[in-house]
Amino acid sequence: MSIFDTNVQSDTSAILYTPQSEQEAWVAIMYACMAVDGEISDTEIDKMCELLIVKKLFNNKEIADYYEPVMKAHNLSGSRSIIDNSVSKIDVSNKPTLFALTMEILLADGILGDNEKKIAEYLSIALELSDELAKKIVDVMLLKNKGNFIIVN
Repeated sequence: MSIFDTNVQSDTSAILYTPQSEQEAWVAIMYACMAVDGEISDTEIDKMCELLIVKKLFNNKEIADYYEPVMKAHNLSGSRSIIDNSVSKIDVSNKPTLFALTMEILLADGILGDNEKKIAEYLSIALELSDELAKKIVDVMLLKNKGNFIIVN
């Protein structure tokens, strides 16, 4: 018997978390990427809302309604698990757009850290984007935000 053995049942609902809609999956993926560095800035949250509110997919939807279950699930299962459980809800035609907007959010606070770079690479693979397309999107986002951020190694 280990000191880590316990009779207390863990809450597996977050580990088994799966978004109920494509909209929730977008928020889940964006949140997972924002949270990968352990800190979510108000700038990143504001940017996510700003980007989503104008998308036709989010017409007459409250972004905040999707945010809370995602936040709770992320606290228990982490960024990669959230991404893995969300990508199947994303329409194939929306995957490049979601990746581009997520990159914009990652650049919103002016810092692109190592963990953020790694999660962006992980997301591009999870979304099944070609290396060429993912690189084009990253190049455009870096160009668009040139002078607005610091890349941290």
